[in-house]
Amino acid sequence: MAGGRLAPLAAPDQATPALLLNVTPIVLAALVFSGVAAATMSAANSFINIGAAIVTHDLPIALGRRVNNELLWGRTVTIVIGVAAAITAQRSGSTVAFLGIFGWGLFASTLVPALAVGLNWEGATRAGAMASIATGLVVTLALETAAYRKAFTFPAGVTASAVAMVASFLVFILVSMLTRRTAPSTLDPDVRLVMEL
Repeated sequence: MAGGRLAPLAAPDQATPALLLNVTPIVLAALVFSGVAAATMSAANSFINIGAAIVTHDLPIALGRRVNNELLWGRTVTIVIGVAAAITAQRSGSTVAFLGIFGWGLFASTLVPALAVGLNWEGATRAGAMASIATGLVVTLALETAAYRKAFTFPAGVTASAVAMVASFLVFILVSMLTRRTAPSTLDPDVRLVMEL
């Protein structure tokens, strides 16, 4: 590095491991690496469990059917999701980064407007929330895919998820204003209670 003690790094991502392995005491490096591994395993475990719960519990109930022996199917789906994730990680290269960016962008553009506006504005309607979520989904998918395939580039500081979130906010407000007359009749009592706190 600058003092000549370490060779130049091949990639910026190697800076932290190189610093930990060559400059800090080995106990500190081991503690940091084990913390990173634990955080990664915890996140992976949570996402796999959530995916299995969605497939074996939430989706069947949403479709009006229940799965017999949810525990067995939950374990089976957990294994399938884990194997699919491992194969994707091994074969994809930069696709994993794209999926991560896409996932968080999708999460933000679909849920943030619905929660931020929907729980704080009495004029918000169910139709507005549904239109907002659909807009976030479609715009994020289209823009992130186009940007990943280098169909165009955003100006500096602008991201696809930010554009999708703005579009989602605007659609939420516009559709809610157009369907505002039905808002009081479609608001659940427990949601009204939360809004009045």
